[in-house]
Amino acid sequence: MNSKHKQKIGLVLGSGGLRGLAHIGVIKVLLKNNIPIDYISGASAGSFVGSYLATHGEIESFEKLILENTKDLLPLFFDFSLQGLVDGNKISMFLKKILKDADFSETKIPFSVIATDLITGQPAVFSKGKIVPAVRGSMSIPILFKPVSYQGKLLVDGGLSNPVPVGILKENKIDKVIAVNLYHPNEFRNKKFTLTQIALRSTRIALHNLSKVSVNQADVILNPDVSYYLSKFKVTDYFKPENIKKIIMIGELEATRLLPEIKKLLKE
Repeated sequence: MNSKHKQKIGLVLGSGGLRGLAHIGVIKVLLKNNIPIDYISGASAGSFVGSYLATHGEIESFEKLILENTKDLLPLFFDFSLQGLVDGNKISMFLKKILKDADFSETKIPFSVIATDLITGQPAVFSKGKIVPAVRGSMSIPILFKPVSYQGKLLVDGGLSNPVPVGILKENKIDKVIAVNLYHPNEFRNKKFTLTQIALRSTRIALHNLSKVSVNQADVILNPDVSYYLSKFKVTDYFKPENIKKIIMIGELEATRLLPEIKKLLKE
């Protein structure tokens, strides 16, 4: 994976819920074209995909795993606790299985997870200890998932504080950063709203604007557009193999579009 290139290249995988399937396509193109990845950071959905890449050093088997287990994925998100929130135990078990319950020190590629500390409201960065609770915390969408208590913090979705965590790579002296921002301007084309849609749009506006700030330091920014699927599909539609493939392809197309810029970056 890591060639003897002079510059260290970092890959940032942003938050975005089920948009995160596009990360798979981005990574496929980078690896196919021998783009070196020396460090990975991820928030929320990005921590999920990034943890697999960091642990296994490849993404093809992850894509196969997702496509072959679509019927098993949806129940992971309906593991309700007595408080009416998704407990997350099933998700934790799934993560332990696919990540081999590894420590950060055991990854093939250095990796950092960004979650949000519900107590302080600040980003919580993890690069030591067990990977699974950090990723599980970073994926914990408030109200839907129970917060995760880990390393003295109460963790919720990393996207709330740092949706595209570029800064952590700069702090680790990574020379060039490729960032994937999953919040696309085309998500704001709809002009008619129900009360529920107003609430969802308000959250989306906040995340969209925060992501633009988070990604500011990146050298190359990929912005896959999955807005069509967000507006047309129900949540359950995302777990249909044909739709998963389409969203992965959107990531591939975006990475292919910016591949000349990425290759140019490596020569600078």
